[in-house]
Amino acid sequence: MGVYVKSLNEPEAIEEYDGDGVAEAVQIGDSVVWRSRLKPGWSWEKNAKPRTGRDFCPSFHHEYVVAGRILYRMEDGSSVEGKAGDHLVIEPGHAAEVLGDEECVLIDW
Repeated sequence: MGVYVKSLNEPEAIEEYDGDGVAEAVQIGDSVVWRSRLKPGWSWEKNAKPRTGRDFCPSFHHEYVVAGRILYRMEDGSSVEGKAGDHLVIEPGHAAEVLGDEECVLIDW
């Protein structure tokens, strides 16, 4: 057929963040897309570090911010804020936290 469709409204994988958010994924072949809905107060330090045992995320991300704001801090001390409408390319060695009082919705591939 040449076109394959899966919906993030019917995720194949789900990660819960202790009541502070959820990440849902679908996969077609080797292409995986995640949608994260992170509540105000979510942070790598609080919600991901306890699971991974790592101070910083070891993964590379392409990300689109659908709603809200998020701050990425790199191991070298630099930081950048992503807000609704932004596309970010994030290298390994980062930690994040949701900014403000609005849920942050991210699409990650």
